[in-house]
Amino acid sequence: QDALRGSGSDGMGQISLEFYQKKKSRWPFSDECIPWELWTIKVNVVNLANEQERQICREKVGEKLCEKIINIVEPESLPKMPPQSEVDNVFDTSLKDVRPYLYKISYQITDSLGTSVTTTMRRLIKDTLAL
Repeated sequence: QDALRGSGSDGMGQISLEFYQKKKSRWPFSDECIPWELWTIKVNVVNLANEQERQICREKVGEKLCEKIINIVEPESLPKMPPQSEVDNVFDTSLKDVRPYLYKISYQITDSLGTSVTTTMRRLIKDTLAL
């Protein structure tokens, strides 16, 4: 949010929520994360003239976000329940009382003119090296 506002102009970006399960790999490779569902919300940050416009926009954004969240919590393509010995491949077992699915939240920010080839290549190389 601060990065978008700091640009001085309207900004665009997206927030992604990815559910995945781990696939064990042999040494020396790390475990592979296999996504089984991905949700992306595209956002535009705009400068509004007054508080009334901001309130109207806030209500509309809240309604749209609620619609997305309701769709996310519908169990349509859930992974198969694993055997007890493999539960940590599908669920986060670090929490005491709940077992949420493994997930990643990521975001991307671009200016309103779009990304350049250089920025895209830099992001591609960075993401590749992060694997």
